[in-house]
Amino acid sequence: MRIGEMLVRMGVLTRTQVDAVLTEQESSSEPFGAIAERLFSVSNEQIEHAWIEQTQERATLFDADRGVDEDVRDLVIRRQAWQFGIVPLRLDDGHLVAATSRKQLPRAVRFATRVLGMPAQFEVADDHTLEQLLAHQYPVRGMDKGMLEGIAGLFGRKAA
Repeated sequence: MRIGEMLVRMGVLTRTQVDAVLTEQESSSEPFGAIAERLFSVSNEQIEHAWIEQTQERATLFDADRGVDEDVRDLVIRRQAWQFGIVPLRLDDGHLVAATSRKQLPRAVRFATRVLGMPAQFEVADDHTLEQLLAHQYPVRGMDKGMLEGIAGLFGRKAA
């Protein structure tokens, strides 16, 4: 589902307003969200919420059999991986494919967008599998099962 459709579903924009944004977008290189903000005072938070919802709908299940491309591990440092619950898996046609959990997805999406600055697609793992993947890819003494919950509490206000 496209971002405009998500905003209509959320009651933020009408279909007519989405059409106006799309018309404006045809003659500019501005992203949909920036135009919606300028024309209809849609907040950054509303755009981000719609984008996270869109990402959740597009996310696929984590498949451990596909493996992890070691070349992408360095995109994220240990602290970031644990703090944002994200494990880069591979690059696919210019998009980062990363693992996270459903609970960590909003944090991982924000991190990928704001810090990595690249389009990302997510594979969703259960919390236990994500913790195991983090421990394997980004080992830190004392970081293991149940640590994501503690990390989210420590960094929740800063990272959100």
